[in-house]
Amino acid sequence: MDKRYNTLSPLEEIEMRKALLDEIREQPGMSLMTALRTLRTRTRLTVAEYSKMTGVAERTIQNIEAGRSCPTIKTADKLLKPFGLVMGVCSTKNH
Repeated sequence: MDKRYNTLSPLEEIEMRKALLDEIREQPGMSLMTALRTLRTRTRLTVAEYSKMTGVAERTIQNIEAGRSCPTIKTADKLLKPFGLVMGVCSTKNH
């Protein structure tokens, strides 16, 4: 956990994560790069912690978040899994 932040109570942590997931779901057009960075930073994870949690190299995460590379579906799934999310396809007709 990034030490720049005060520790949240378990209830506050759950509420923050629910709000974050709702925010991500409400923006289906959000780029994967933006979604991953938002998920990581808003849950207060450092790149090193996120890397250890997902098994994806720190440099790879940094490059994806900076838009310098595009992850494979397998890598994207690894990065989304801790948040209970998966890659998917949605229709733009409804958005």
